[in-house]
Amino acid sequence: MSPFKDKYPDIQFEFISDNRFVDIVAKGSDAGIRFGSDVAEDMVAVCISQPMKMAVVATADYFQKKGFPSTIQELTQHQCIGYRLSNGHLFQWKFKYSGQIIKITPQGQWILNDDYPTLVAAKMGLGIAYLPEELIAKELANGQLIRILNEYSYTFPPLYLYYPHRNISSALRVVVNTLRV
Repeated sequence: MSPFKDKYPDIQFEFISDNRFVDIVAKGSDAGIRFGSDVAEDMVAVCISQPMKMAVVATADYFQKKGFPSTIQELTQHQCIGYRLSNGHLFQWKFKYSGQIIKITPQGQWILNDDYPTLVAAKMGLGIAYLPEELIAKELANGQLIRILNEYSYTFPPLYLYYPHRNISSALRVVVNTLRV
């Protein structure tokens, strides 16, 4: 978005983070972002990212004290940092094992509702986190976090920008054309 702000300084953005399905028309928003292209019939979906591979990570200190889980099931014996969804449920961690999707509901002392605080909690050694690989690339590269169970990593579909199928503003058209993958 950095080159965008310099090229189009008059376009104003307001980002509202919400992990539930929102009727963007009723909310008065121009567009929304979600995983996958499954949107209402009257919406247009435009791919704006690559698929999102997830990673299970913690600090070396955490693993030194608690040990390394070697299976998905062993995660239930560890302090996992949970993610609370807007509907009140805990986000289930997904894994691929022998062609099947395995889900676990993480258990632990810490439950957050955003990836960035989850990353901070993991870096503090508070437990094992389930985060997008892209978000933690720097921490993996510099050794702040250690990845485990990589062979079972789940990949979510790409992010899509979606908007009503109607005449859109020139500003939204610029955004769509800039973000399109």
